[in-house]
Amino acid sequence: MKKSNRQLVLGSLQPLLFCIGMYFVVLIFSVFVCSSLYRVMKTKKQPLAMQQTESKAGKTTGTALVAIFK
Repeated sequence: MKKSNRQLVLGSLQPLLFCIGMYFVVLIFSVFVCSSLYRVMKTKKQPLAMQQTESKAGKTTGTALVAIFK
């Protein structure tokens, strides 16, 4: 059975279409990886604060703030 001209054109474009498809898959994957790395690097170092609890009357007797950075 003889291949038609259309089948020959699609067959010759198969490597090009595969490369284009893989490019988009890798591009989407790299966006997710880079955005997650950016979020990890961009996080602020927040201190772990230890404060005294408020008294039963609702007034604060004083607060002690201890900052611990890891």
